Amino acid sequence: MTAPISRTTSRPVSPSPSPSPAGPVTVQAGDTLSRIAQRHGTTVQALVDANRAAYPQLATNPGAIQVGWRLTLPGGQAPTAQQPAPAPAAGWRPRTNNDVVHFGVNEGASHEVSSLRQRGVNVTSIKDGAVDDRITTRDANGTTATHKLDTAEGARSFALTLGLPAEQTAKVADVLQHAGGDIRDELAQLAQVWAQAERGGQMPSRMVLSGHSTGRSVWGDGNGSLEFGTLAKLADAMPRAARSVQDLHLSACYSGGQGLMEQYRSIFPNAKTIWAYTGSAPGAHSGATTHLSRWEQATRGDVGALDRALAERTRKGENVAVWSADRGYLDGRPPAPLAQVRDDVEAGRPTFERFSRGDEAVSNPGAGPLREHYNQIQRLLQHPDLPRADRPAIEVQRDAAIRLLYFTKHVAPRFQAAHAGTVSEGFGSLGLQAPDFSTLSRADAMRVVAAFEQKARSTSPLPSAAQRLLPLLTDGLRDLKAAQIPDSWI
Repeated sequence: MTAPISRTTSRPVSPSPSPSPAGPVTVQAGDTLSRIAQRHGTTVQALVDANRAAYPQLATNPGAIQVGWRLTLPGGQAPTAQQPAPAPAAGWRPRTNNDVVHFGVNEGASHEVSSLRQRGVNVTSIKDGAVDDRITTRDANGTTATHKLDTAEGARSFALTLGLPAEQTAKVADVLQHAGGDIRDELAQLAQVWAQAERGGQMPSRMVLSGHSTGRSVWGDGNGSLEFGTLAKLADAMPRAARSVQDLHLSACYSGGQGLMEQYRSIFPNAKTIWAYTGSAPGAHSGATTHLSRWEQATRGDVGALDRALAERTRKGENVAVWSADRGYLDGRPPAPLAQVRDDVEAGRPTFERFSRGDEAVSNPGAGPLREHYNQIQRLLQHPDLPRADRPAIEVQRDAAIRLLYFTKHVAPRFQAAHAGTVSEGFGSLGLQAPDFSTLSRADAMRVVAAFEQKARSTSPLPSAAQRLLPLLTDGLRDLKAAQIPDSWI
């Protein structure tokens, strides 16, 4: 259960602008896609999709709009009196306050929460539940119930406790049921906080997402992974809450980049400031609380600007990227041509292959040639001119590189712990001695995998135990695909 939400009075925000008259929207000075989407009750992505034919650059850089452009609203016209834009019920406005909801998936998150509370901040802490994918609720009569969120029945029984309309209840239940394992309990806690806004009340207008990241999700050691796509689905199911988030801080590595900032802004359309990282971020006990304290001070009240200079002379401060409504995106780096960044990534491929074969061992996952290759991949993914169609293949490279960096330290031991029985049965079915991958170097592990694959290819019919194991070894340990090696093993 989450802590009770503060009922302190906050000053009201100014009313939202009225919808524009019918016809295309002309971009004015100071406009962003996020502001235009907010005015017309739509999303950044919907505007991009409606205008990519006329302005192809929007597909790769949604922040590149120019004064004078004439943008088509989704559906082909602006909202009119006969076709009102979707909006919250009359009388409801998001409320600015200094409260924070802290969504932390690592144990160190409690240190961040304590630090914020010592500053006098009212923090609602969301953390791993006592039992994976379970949450216990208490009704007005004091009766408790435990909901199994990984089942349709349990997700729905929990969603019913939020006091939302039937259609919205069904949407929230669907998001919870189909979220990743061991993150549903945290998502349910977040839904409890957000339900306050959905019922017309107040929720914290500042939000922190804290954990590990490669730019796709936030995950914890031995805990689940919050995919940004899943967060977007919950925001779609609970739009008042999503509109109530005005200041966002990602205490997570590789959570920055202009493209990701646009994604966050599409999830939280009223966001005024965002703080994230283009590279590694400081840990909870190695600088994160310093960054959080400076962010907290800078985002008090109703602000529209955020300066990355706040992180100067701090650990990992050079990796801070910020976006704000008044100043746009800033990461402190001069823009590099896309072709140059592509060439840098390609130049690092021999390094990846060398470590993948095990010709060279990773001595320090946080530094060295393989880490630099991974950083170059991240720079490419964060480049505003990277075509969207190119992203999937580059994300595969990113996922393999980060897993290779932590292969010996984390991936192989967790693979062995999760699949020891399957490994034993698979090797035994081919008359081979089962290895303990947690004790093998990368080079030795690759030799074992190659020997198993060769034996499997020459065996017909292949025993079912070997069939089950083969993709775990080839797609998993060898190719390091995310489908077989989850983020939480990194």
